[in-house]
Amino acid sequence: MIIRKVRNYDASARRLVPMLAGAVLIGLVLVISRCAVSNEWELTSPNTTQTGKKPDDKPWTCHEKAVNSITFSPDAKALVSGNDNGIVLWDLASMKVIGEPLVGHSGVVWSVAFSPDGKMLASGGADGIIILWDTTGMKPKGTPMTGHEGWVECVSFSTDGKILASCGADGLIILWDVASMKSIGEPLIGHSEPVEGVAFSPDGKVLASCGVDGNVILWDIEDMKQIGKPLTGHKMWVESVAFSPVGKILASGSDDATIILWDVESKKPIGEPLTGHKNAVESVVFSPDGKMLASCSMDKTVILWSVVDKKPIGALTGHTESVESIAFSPDGKLLASGSEDGTIILWDVASQKPIAVPLTIGNDD
Repeated sequence: MIIRKVRNYDASARRLVPMLAGAVLIGLVLVISRCAVSNEWELTSPNTTQTGKKPDDKPWTCHEKAVNSITFSPDAKALVSGNDNGIVLWDLASMKVIGEPLVGHSGVVWSVAFSPDGKMLASGGADGIIILWDTTGMKPKGTPMTGHEGWVECVSFSTDGKILASCGADGLIILWDVASMKSIGEPLIGHSEPVEGVAFSPDGKVLASCGVDGNVILWDIEDMKQIGKPLTGHKMWVESVAFSPVGKILASGSDDATIILWDVESKKPIGEPLTGHKNAVESVVFSPDGKMLASCSMDKTVILWSVVDKKPIGALTGHTESVESIAFSPDGKLLASGSEDGTIILWDVASQKPIAVPLTIGNDD
């Protein structure tokens, strides 16, 4: 069984996971995982498993083929998904899987990202490594990049494609020189808990990060230093951050079921948080023109928002489990959503309707 978010408690580790109600220490290692269906928690250790029951005493169920991350190729001809069982490439014209899944990671793939020129694909996973793939033949470029202790939660390219940022369960953010595949300086340390997401500003000068500590931090890329104090406003984990491609607006989505739009210059929230989801917000992304924001949630929905009005434009329903990842096509006409139900739905943004039957992991028929 593949499980959603796992946090390891190690007595010798520098950073500790937040203790949850009902969590217990088993030996020296505590592993906490949230089941997508019940939104409950399961506790496991290397030698012992303690599985709770829902109030109706039925076993929890989780899925082995969750779609954790999706991204369109810059030429809009392909879609790539990072899944519990690898990396899958989809041809958008035929809606079929391209070749075999990419083999390189030994565990769950949490994040995939194309370089701006489309020549490389980066992936990060539960095995703690980052792989750069040459998209010409979809072969790994060199050896995997290592530096994180524990899961790599997110990878993101700078707008010029020269720098890759990664973050992980170890609470670190690492900047990588793409050409040499070497880390740049020392890791960025500012979060007190695992870091869930990173995103570059449109000019590539600022990196935003978010994490389990509930904070959003802005970093000066040139100086590799934190810019001011963390942005605080969420009441729980912050799962995702995204910069608007136009204007200086940053969006953050949290497990408190809200989205905050931030003025990057003043570092203040723009109005009240956006509310509409009934459970944790897993990902946020702006449309290419910056007029729309999309968010997805454990409530199984995707919501489209007007950035100007800060109001919902519509809610997209179709998934049967938590929606983990969303991505706009380069022209903004399509939105892809990936879910723990093992499917990807392509939506026509104008009509807010699916354009075809869902793409199913493990079945390209």
